[in-house]
Amino acid sequence: MTTGILYIVATPIGTLNDFSPRAKEILSTVSFIACEDTRHSGKLLSYFGIKSQFESLHTHNEKNKCSYLIDKILNSATKSAAIITDAGTPCISDPGSLLVAEAHEKGVLVQSIPGPSSMTAALAACGFIQPRYLFSAFLGRTQKEQFSEFEKWQAVTPCLAVFFESPKRLLASLKNLDIFFHEQEIKICVSREISKKFEEHKIGLIKEIIHYFSEQNEIQGEFVITLNLPKNEMMAKSIEEAAIEAERLSEKGLPLKIACKEIAEKYNLNSKELYNKINKDR
Repeated sequence: MTTGILYIVATPIGTLNDFSPRAKEILSTVSFIACEDTRHSGKLLSYFGIKSQFESLHTHNEKNKCSYLIDKILNSATKSAAIITDAGTPCISDPGSLLVAEAHEKGVLVQSIPGPSSMTAALAACGFIQPRYLFSAFLGRTQKEQFSEFEKWQAVTPCLAVFFESPKRLLASLKNLDIFFHEQEIKICVSREISKKFEEHKIGLIKEIIHYFSEQNEIQGEFVITLNLPKNEMMAKSIEEAAIEAERLSEKGLPLKIACKEIAEKYNLNSKELYNKINKDR
């Protein structure tokens, strides 16, 4: 039997009128609100006349504070609390998932109050259609880390691949996309300032988008990038078919390891696995 409730409440990412009446009502009646930045959230909720108590919950304290917050819910007057983030839906590339997991574990009811989310807003606005999408949050900083993520996308094409990016890293990440997908004409949508005055969804080939943002004096905004990835024919080869192709190269005088490396790169396979497969079958 549940003895308390934790609400996951989305807050505006731009226009304040996106704040739903239900969200405001819940935040006004819970015993306390867990939030990333009490000062930032304090200004937002003060604007709406919400006076509930705050508890800080961010990346650096979430792991050690969850049990305390669950106990506080269970011992509070309303036996209820809410979690919010600085903007948008909590627990998506923001703190909160650990608290939600512990709430489930301790029998505290969890309810998600739908509202603003830059990810879903960008997906809706891009106009791309594929049977699935992958969300990668923020990409790694190095080219190697990003290429590793791009390989995962390729493995499940056709799909939409979605990630967040900061203004300072936008061009670098776009250039890495261009390098990795240079053999394909990939359309992307770069969404920024969603639900704000200068909202924009720029669509084009990767090179076109790089040129567009390179021409701007200053890149501003919070970005969501969506790639429209068609079925990657280069991924269609099975390891058995690739092994045959590598052996043919080897028969022409190319060392087997080098042949495996070339074929593996061509079809985005693991060269060591391919090499071992050939040796095992011999």
